[in-house]
Amino acid sequence: MTLYRFDKDSANPPTSNCASTGGCITAWPPVPATTSVGGISAGLVGSITRTDGTKQLTIAGWPMYYFAKDTAAGQTSGQGVFSVWWVIAPDGSEIKTAAPSASSTH
Repeated sequence: MTLYRFDKDSANPPTSNCASTGGCITAWPPVPATTSVGGISAGLVGSITRTDGTKQLTIAGWPMYYFAKDTAAGQTSGQGVFSVWWVIAPDGSEIKTAAPSASSTH
């Protein structure tokens, strides 16, 4: 599945600002730290402990998320939502392109 990063998070120190309850976590589930990622240097892969005690995958310090509306590998319907959610590149940077239609949420 496609991985996203959130501009309101921090890579230094690695911090998630997508609350552990409510709309953000529902639309943007955290990627578990045990998730295997291909094509990314092992030195960039890490994890954080969220406020609810779960471990979340980080890439280059940035916490990683899925988008609930992506239902199959390769889908990127979360790209550019609210101009703060971005597909990640193999180096952990965001890939910024035009935002999807206004029908996307969170």
